[in-house]
Amino acid sequence: MSLRSICVLLKLPLDLLIVVLRFYIFGGLRFRKYSRQLINCLRLRVYRAALTVDIPDGKLIGPHTNSFLIRKVIPFILSTLVKNCSAYGERFDAQSFWLVKQKNRKPSDPVIIFCHGGGYYIQTVPSQIQSVISVYQLLDPEVQRRTSILFLDYKLVSDGYPFPTQLHQLDDTYNKLIQEGNHNITLMGDSAGGHLAIAYTIFLRSLEKLVVYPSKLVLISPWVKLSPLPSDAQEGTSWHDNEDRDLITYHRFSTVSDLKHMIGFEDPFSLLYSPGGKTPRTRDDWSSIPNYSDPNHDVFLILGEDESFRDDIVQWASYALNYPQGEEYGAFSRYKDEAKFTFTRHGQPGNANLTAYVEPMGVHDAMLYFEHDIAKKIEKVLRMKKKPNVKDFDLNQFFGVTRLTKFLNETL
Repeated sequence: MSLRSICVLLKLPLDLLIVVLRFYIFGGLRFRKYSRQLINCLRLRVYRAALTVDIPDGKLIGPHTNSFLIRKVIPFILSTLVKNCSAYGERFDAQSFWLVKQKNRKPSDPVIIFCHGGGYYIQTVPSQIQSVISVYQLLDPEVQRRTSILFLDYKLVSDGYPFPTQLHQLDDTYNKLIQEGNHNITLMGDSAGGHLAIAYTIFLRSLEKLVVYPSKLVLISPWVKLSPLPSDAQEGTSWHDNEDRDLITYHRFSTVSDLKHMIGFEDPFSLLYSPGGKTPRTRDDWSSIPNYSDPNHDVFLILGEDESFRDDIVQWASYALNYPQGEEYGAFSRYKDEAKFTFTRHGQPGNANLTAYVEPMGVHDAMLYFEHDIAKKIEKVLRMKKKPNVKDFDLNQFFGVTRLTKFLNETL
C-alpha cells in the first residue's frame, strides 16, 4: 500500500470524529441534503476517503469477492429481501451472477444487466446490491414476474486489468444472452458502470455486423468524462462548487497519472474511453446509435445537483440525448417544483425516449449509496406476507429508487 493511501486511512478516524463534533456543535454540516443526518454524513466522509486512495490500493478497500458478497453477505444481513429471488447467486457465465432469474423466461422477457460503480478500481459494496434488489421488489407484480437481473462481475483496474477489459467481459455476457434468444436487454450502471454501459453502445456501433442494441439504458450518475480539465474547476462549475459537498473531488479525479492505470496509453479524449471528454462534441457522434436516436429505445438518467460530475453529465446528455441545458443549479428549492429537476420526452422522431432527473441537493450515486435503507423497510413488508408498493415509500428520502421503479414499471 502506498504512503498516500496509508495516510488517508490513518486520517479517517480523525475526520469522522471531526464530522461528529461539527454535527453536534453547529447543528448540521455542508452536505446539504444530509446536513442533519449524522449517519449519512459519516457515510459520505468514508466514501470520499475510499475514493482518495491510490488506484492500485483500491482492491484493499473491498477485499471481498462479489461471489462472497452476493452469496454470503447479502443473504446474511437481508435474508428476507432475497428469499423470493429465484436462482439468486447462481452463475450465468464466468463473469456474471443472477440476482434473480425468472423461471420459464421468454425471449421477450426483460433482462437487466447491472454494471456496478466504484471507479473500476473499488469492489462492489453491499448498498449497491441492496438498492438494486429493492427496486426489483417494488416492481408491479406483472412486471416483476417477467424481470430477471444479472450482476456483471467485471475485473478491476486495481488488480491490473485496465479498461476496456471490462467492456469485453460485458460483451461476452451480452452475447451469450443474445445467443440464447434474449432480445429485451437493459443495461444499468452507476458511476463507472454507467460509463461502461455508454461505452458498450459505442462499441456495438463499431462492429461490422448486424447487432442487437440494448432496449433500455439506466444511467445513474454516469462517469462520462475520465478526467476533468483545469477549466472545468472554475468558480460556478460543479467541480468547483460541489468540492466540499460531494464524495467525488476534483483533486482526486484530475490526477493525470491515474489514467495509465485506468486505460493504459489509450487516448483519454476518445469517444469510447471518455464519451463526455471527446472534442469536438457533436450530435453526429450519437445519432447513429439507436439508444440515443430511436424512439423505440428508452433512457433513464439520474444525477445529483450537488455532485461534481453534474456539469459533465448534463453537457454529455445535451449532445447524446438532446437534453436541454440552461437550468440554474445550486439553488433548487428542495422538492417543491418538480418541473425544475425533471425532464421527459417520448415518441419524438430522431430521439430516444428520455426520463431524466437532477436530484435537488443530491450527491453522486445517491440512489445506490444512500438510499439502501429502503431495503429494511421492504423486508418488514415482506415478513408480513405482503407485496411492497412503491407508492408507500417517501419520494424524497428514496428519490432515485422510487423514480427508477416507476420508470421500469412503465417501460419493461
